[in-house]
Amino acid sequence: MDRVNGLEIDTILLIDDEPTTGAWNMAVDDALLETPLAPRTAVLRLYRWSPACLSLGYFQAVEQRVTHTGSRELECVRRTSGGGAILHDQELTYSFIFPSDGLNTTQINAVYDVFHDSLTKVLQSMGIDASKCQNPPVVPAKEKPFLCFLRRSDGDVILDDYKIVGSAQRRSRQQVLQHGSILLQQSQWASELPGILELSHVDLTSLEWVGDWLELLTQAFDCKLSSYSLSHGQLKSAHKTESNKFLNPDWTNKR
Repeated sequence: MDRVNGLEIDTILLIDDEPTTGAWNMAVDDALLETPLAPRTAVLRLYRWSPACLSLGYFQAVEQRVTHTGSRELECVRRTSGGGAILHDQELTYSFIFPSDGLNTTQINAVYDVFHDSLTKVLQSMGIDASKCQNPPVVPAKEKPFLCFLRRSDGDVILDDYKIVGSAQRRSRQQVLQHGSILLQQSQWASELPGILELSHVDLTSLEWVGDWLELLTQAFDCKLSSYSLSHGQLKSAHKTESNKFLNPDWTNKR
C-alpha cells in the first residue's frame, strides 16, 4: 500500500461522530480545517447523516438540483470541495485533516491513494471484489453527470463498474481537508446508485469492519490512533459557521 513521502504523522486524532445534519457535518469539517494542528498530528473524523441530505459540489449550479427528481425533497447544502452532488444517506463519510507544510501537490494527492488503497484492501479481505479506477474517459465539464457517484476519476474505488468510494480535497494555507464517501447501501432517494450491499450481498452497515480499516491506515502512516472530541473553541466555531454559511441560502445558492 502506498505511503506519502514527506508526510510525517505520529498521531491521528480519531473522532467518531453520531449521525447528524448536513449543515452541521460541513461546519465541523470547516472548524477542524481552520484549527492549527499540533506538530506531526492529523485528525480523522468518521460521520454519517440524519436526515438524508444532498450536498452540491462547490462549483455546481444550484439550478441543477431539478435534474435529479429523487432528491428534491431533501435538505441541500453546498460543500467547500468540488465535484458532483452526493446523496448522503446509506454511507459512511470520513474527513482527514493533515498538515501540508513542505508537501508538494503530488505528495498531497498521494493521500487519496492511502485511503482508497486501504479501503480496497479491507473490502477485498471480506470477499468484495473492489478495485481502483484507472484511466477513466475524459468527459467535458458540461456533460458530467449531476451525481458524483455517476462520475469517474482516477483512483476512485469501483465494484462491478459502479463507483463505491470517492474523495475530494480542500486546502487552507497550511492544512488540507480530504473527505470521502463510502457507499454502503443503495438510498431510496438515488435508486440509480447501488451500494456495496446490492453489488456484493455483503452488509457493512454495522461498521464492524472499520477497525480493520483503521489498522491499515495507521500502518500506512506509521502512527498511532488517539480518541478525540471537539474543543469548546471548535464547537463554537462550528456553530458560527453552520449559521453563517451552511444554513445560509446565500451560500447554498451562490452559483
